[in-house]
Amino acid sequence: MRQITKTLRLPVDGKPFTFRLRKLDALSGACLLRLLARADPRSADPAPAGQSSPDLGELLFSALSDEELRALMTRCLEQTEVLLDAGWQPVMQMGEWSWQDLQYDPAGALSLTLKEITWSLEGFFAESRSDSPPVRPAT
Repeated sequence: MRQITKTLRLPVDGKPFTFRLRKLDALSGACLLRLLARADPRSADPAPAGQSSPDLGELLFSALSDEELRALMTRCLEQTEVLLDAGWQPVMQMGEWSWQDLQYDPAGALSLTLKEITWSLEGFFAESRSDSPPVRPAT
């Protein structure tokens, strides 16, 4: 059976939180691949020998327009939940913040977006494997 969720821990304001990611659906994943291919300067002009290519974070932050980045982050964060005392809480719903702690934390929001992208595209690109170890769900 295909695994479509992943649990991981990330700090927000220095405090570790448990998050659950849900892979993007196939149509959203295809749109994401197209967006990344269009934004990736390596596809048209590979990096010269000895010069490193930009990582995914640099690519998203520098190559996408404000509207593209906002749409991408919103779509990814709508697939993300945080584990709070009352249970799993969506980070975003219908383009609005559901978990206020992340609303004014651009580094945390971008980090979760990158984790969602690499999780959703894992296996498509060899280098897209997630470096975060899975966390056992709370019982």
